[in-house]
Amino acid sequence: MKLSDIKNIGVAGGGAMGFGIAINFALWGYPTVVFDLNDTILEKSAQRVKKGLDIFITEGLISRKRADETFNRLTFTSDITRLADNDYITEAIVERLTDKQELFNTLDALCPPQTIIASNTSGFVMSDIGKGVKRQDKVVLTHYFSPPHFVPGVEVAKGPGTTDETFNLTYDLLKQVKKIPVRVLKECPGYLLNTIQAALGSVAIRLWAEGVASAEDIDLGVRTSFGFRHPHEGPMMHADLSGAWKRPKDLLAARAKRNVQMPGLSEEARERLYTRLADGRTWFVDPDNIDEIIEIRDREAIRRLKELYWGRVD
Repeated sequence: MKLSDIKNIGVAGGGAMGFGIAINFALWGYPTVVFDLNDTILEKSAQRVKKGLDIFITEGLISRKRADETFNRLTFTSDITRLADNDYITEAIVERLTDKQELFNTLDALCPPQTIIASNTSGFVMSDIGKGVKRQDKVVLTHYFSPPHFVPGVEVAKGPGTTDETFNLTYDLLKQVKKIPVRVLKECPGYLLNTIQAALGSVAIRLWAEGVASAEDIDLGVRTSFGFRHPHEGPMMHADLSGAWKRPKDLLAARAKRNVQMPGLSEEARERLYTRLADGRTWFVDPDNIDEIIEIRDREAIRRLKELYWGRVD
């Protein structure tokens, strides 16, 4: 199947994530069926869609005409058979493994063999969700972040039987609807970004509990310091641009020795990390282009500073 073969989208689950995923596909031209067994949830889902589109309008992101066209591409139904004719389906139901397994098995029996079935979970791995599914090659994880209709990043991960074709097609489809897919190379609890987010959150809560700062100042500090930089550089780029990799070899070795003591690392991972940190290389930034990259980062951040905080200073 090619990207051009995907004409119709299904979303199973009309709750807090499903409605936003549906907006995203419908906004970029895909007729989208939103399924939920609960009619009340479907009604709320339609209301959430309208509210989300209204905010897009008032913020100047889309026109009223575009919003109306988007809403008209959506169908809300409690009849699961309406998902049968879709080329790509995203599951966004409650985070309960047995419910997800039951839904995947139902969709597997209901849909034609070429239909791709994705899960929005971050709490379970695809090898568990899709355990009884016959189309092992056509299941994939796509983890959105709330609010899913405008947060651009989406994690994409394989299950044990997912083919490169399915993975790459899902990646391309997400790009088609203006998402920024992030490849996750192996199954792990929480996957990539929730794991990073959880580490930050747990440290923040510990610092609050120890009386280091108020909850308000913890959030204020994160948002206006390194959090302010994050749209323009992640932690790996920050390490590259800070020049830590240029330190003398003995200091690099000492830093590497400290870093590999983090709990939970396998011996293989410790050795890999030590070798990389002690080697004196960047993570991915070309050392010859660092000054140029810093200027690009700074210009982007200054535009955000003007937009969010300063305005124009004459």
